[in-house]
Amino acid sequence: MDVRKLSAWCLAAYLLLSTIIIVPIACVSTFIMIMPLLLVNRPLFLKLENRLCQLVNDHWATCSYFCGLQVIEYGDDISAITDKRVLFLANHQGFFDNHVIMNSLQDKGKVPGSYLWVIYNIWKCTPLGVMWTIHGNFFVNGGPKNRERELGEFRKLLSDYFWSWNYGWVVMYPEGSRLFKIRESSARFAEKNGLAPLRHCTYPRLGAAHALMQVCAPSKEDATGSRSGGGPPMDYIVDATLGYTKGRVIDLGSALMGEWPLGTGKTCIHYKIHKVKPEYADEEKLKDFLYELYKEKDDLLDKFYRTDDFPGEKRTVQLSTTTIIASQVFWGALYYAHYSLWIAPLCSTVLSAITSFLF
Repeated sequence: MDVRKLSAWCLAAYLLLSTIIIVPIACVSTFIMIMPLLLVNRPLFLKLENRLCQLVNDHWATCSYFCGLQVIEYGDDISAITDKRVLFLANHQGFFDNHVIMNSLQDKGKVPGSYLWVIYNIWKCTPLGVMWTIHGNFFVNGGPKNRERELGEFRKLLSDYFWSWNYGWVVMYPEGSRLFKIRESSARFAEKNGLAPLRHCTYPRLGAAHALMQVCAPSKEDATGSRSGGGPPMDYIVDATLGYTKGRVIDLGSALMGEWPLGTGKTCIHYKIHKVKPEYADEEKLKDFLYELYKEKDDLLDKFYRTDDFPGEKRTVQLSTTTIIASQVFWGALYYAHYSLWIAPLCSTVLSAITSFLF
C-alpha cells in the first residue's frame, strides 16, 4: 500500500476517534462537573466554560490543519474587534464552511470561547452539535410553520443569556442553507421581487438577523445601551465572504483524507466590518442594508473565481505548534482522567451485572 495513503488513513482514524469519542465525552463530562459552580461562583463557571469551548475550537482547527486546510484572510482585520459584540455573517457553500470559520477565529482572542452559533439543526445530533448544545448555541429547524416560534425562542435566548453568559460574537449563515440547495429557489425569488440575480450567493433571509437586532441593536435614545435594556449593544457586523478555489467546495470525507479538489487546501475569506446602527431594528432598513451587502458579496466572489484572489492585503492564518500540541494533550489527559474516575468503573460494573444475569 502507498505509504502516503496509509499515513492518511491512520491520521483520519485518529482524528475520527478523538473527534467522535474522546473530545465530546471529556467536554460534556467536564461541563456537568463544573455546573454546580453556577450556584456559588458564576464568573468562575463562565471562565472555565469559555476556556473549554475555546479548546474545542482549537481541536477542530487542529483537525482542519492536519487535513491540509490553509485559510487566507483579506480585507478588514477583525482581530481589532475581538473584544466587541459582533454579528458575523457568512455565505454558505458546504459543511466544511464551519471548519474554515473555526480555523479563522482560533487566533482571535476570546472569540472562540464566547461565540454563539445560529445553525441548522442537522448538526445537533453530531459530536460537535452535542458540545454546541451545552454551550448554548441555537439550532434552527427551518420551514415557514416553525418560523415565528423559533424567532421568538431566539429573541428569548438572547434576552435571557446573551449578556448574563458573556457571549460576544453571534455567527450565522443568513442564506439559510448551502448554496447548491437553494440556488434555483433564490433565482425565482429574485425574479419575483424584481431583484438583480445573484450567481455566487443568494439574498439573505432576514429572520434571525432581524430578531437579534430587535434585542441587541443600539437604542435610539441611548446608543450605549441595547434596545432590550439587557446590556451594551451589538457593536459591529462582520461580512465574511468565503471563497474556494474555482468554486470547488470540499466535502467532509475528502477533507478528512486530505484529498482536496485541484490539489490545494487554500481557502480564502474576505472580511468587511460595518458599524451596527439603531435603524437596523427596522426590518425594511435591515433588508436594504443586507441585500446591498450580498450584491457586493456576489461581485467579490465573481472576481475571486476568475483570479483566485480577493482584493486587499492577504494574511495567512497561522495555527501555532503550541496550540496543536496543547489541545491534543489536554483532551487526551482529560479523557483519561474521566476514564479512570468513572468510565472504567461503570463499564466494569455493567459488564459484571450482565455476566451475573446471563450465567
